[in-house]
Amino acid sequence: MEFWSGIGGLAKSRAAPRSLALDYAQLVDSAQALEEMGFDAFSASEHHFTYDGFCPAPLVALAGLALSTRRIKLVTGALLLPLYDPLRIAEDAATLDRLSGGRLILGLGMGYRPLEFDGLASEKKTRGKRLVEMIELLRLALSQERFTFRGEHYCFENAAVWPRPVQKPHPPLWFCGGNTKRAAQRAGSAGLPYWLATCTYERAAECVQAYRDAGREAGIPPERLRVAVFKDFCIAATREQALALREKVLHAFYDEHILGFGYLVDEAGRHLYNPPRTHPLYAQFVESIFAGTPEMVAAEIERYERLGVEAMFVATGQKELFAREVLPAFRKRSADRRATNNP
Repeated sequence: MEFWSGIGGLAKSRAAPRSLALDYAQLVDSAQALEEMGFDAFSASEHHFTYDGFCPAPLVALAGLALSTRRIKLVTGALLLPLYDPLRIAEDAATLDRLSGGRLILGLGMGYRPLEFDGLASEKKTRGKRLVEMIELLRLALSQERFTFRGEHYCFENAAVWPRPVQKPHPPLWFCGGNTKRAAQRAGSAGLPYWLATCTYERAAECVQAYRDAGREAGIPPERLRVAVFKDFCIAATREQALALREKVLHAFYDEHILGFGYLVDEAGRHLYNPPRTHPLYAQFVESIFAGTPEMVAAEIERYERLGVEAMFVATGQKELFAREVLPAFRKRSADRRATNNP
């Protein structure tokens, strides 16, 4: 399993304010530090028009890291694709792949905040169908020197994108699709690699099964049905200390950002704005932030590995602790399991 992480979207909270200049200086420092710690990829995410300075341009931010790092992969997590022209993103992505020597991974999401669609003059209600079409467009544009595409929302005849990316046939494309069965089925039926949003292990198992079932019914080869996950961790010497740390994280950041901007989505696909902290969907989100000792975290990651998860974005403010104590414990557990299964 690969382990990805990042500095988030550079977002601040009222409980933990920071200067904008310091944020972007830390972006480079954080990427270099994660590379030294042994993480496989550094991710930058995207939001627009927010008071907290959230990064609005992940490809631009990652371009600043392409020449200041050597090995670590560069991930958009997630680029809000329906807010853009697809061929412009293909050009920018190909350019960044060349700058980085073939280290780009494109995590592609549909977005959910109305102010972003209104502010950038994009239709919100069609974003799901457009996202699927746009990912296919990116695949064609980045893998073929000339291509033709005819969809419901986009049509291109004998189009070409330059420069060409380093990676062949193209940089990896991941559908960042939330954590509902509906999203999982959309990714599976389209045959897209699925990057699952933060959720409990039980919800992740349900979504992975729904994803694979939809892919099988659509005739997608099993090897194309790949899964990555976002996962939040709070780590401490005891479970009780880890739970106390989780409460601090909720108060400092998530109570505001998850409840206030429509992140929570019900099974009908409806976004919830400003629900009470006691709402069942928020309770599920809180439970999805795994709190425990390093050994408990390693055991939790092993469960995801058994689901067939190939990559995990590790959301935690304790990256050094994770690299020092969790990764070795996980790798030992994984190696012991393989040795037991293959005597």
